[in-house]
Amino acid sequence: LASLNLMKFRKKDRSFDFVKFGRVIDIMFLAQEMLYDFSSFPEMKIAENSHRFRPIGLGFANMGALLMSWGVPYESDEGRAIASTITSFMTARAYNASLKIAKRMGPFKEFKKNKEPMLKVIEMHKNASRGIDVSKLPKGLGLERGLNEANSLWKYNLKDGRKSGFRNAQASVIAPTGTIAFM
Repeated sequence: LASLNLMKFRKKDRSFDFVKFGRVIDIMFLAQEMLYDFSSFPEMKIAENSHRFRPIGLGFANMGALLMSWGVPYESDEGRAIASTITSFMTARAYNASLKIAKRMGPFKEFKKNKEPMLKVIEMHKNASRGIDVSKLPKGLGLERGLNEANSLWKYNLKDGRKSGFRNAQASVIAPTGTIAFM
C-alpha cells in the first residue's frame, strides 16, 4: 500500500497539479511493482494468490484537507465531484502503468482466465468517469483537465488492455485512513 498526500499537488495558485500527480503515480506504481516479488505475506495461500493476481494498492490521503483549502464542504456535490475526478485520474493512470508493464513483462498469471471480467471492470471505471458531473467542479483549479485526461486514459486502457492485458488485477485502493502516508 502507498498513499499519496494530495496536499503536495496543490500549487501556489490553488490549482491541482495533475502533471506532477501523474508522474508520481507512474513512479510509485512502478516501484510497487518492482518490489512485489520481495514482499512478505502472512501465510503461503495469501502469497500464492497475490503472485497470481499481483494486486497493488496505490491510494491517496488528505482529501479532506485539500477540499478545506479550496473552501469546499466534504459532504457536498462539489466535494464528491472533486474526489471522483482525482480518484478516476489516479486509478486510470495506475492501470495505464500496469498496461505498459504488461506489454514488456506479460499480464498477471490469471489474466487469460479473468480477461472478460477484468475488461468489464475497466469499462465500468470508464463509464463512471464519464458520468462525473463537470458542472460541479470548481472553475480555475485544473480539475476539468484532469478529468479529460482520465477519460482519455480509460478509453486507451480498455482498448489496449484487450490486446496486452494488465500486469496487476488491482491498481488502487482507498484505505479507511490515510495515516500510513505520514509515517
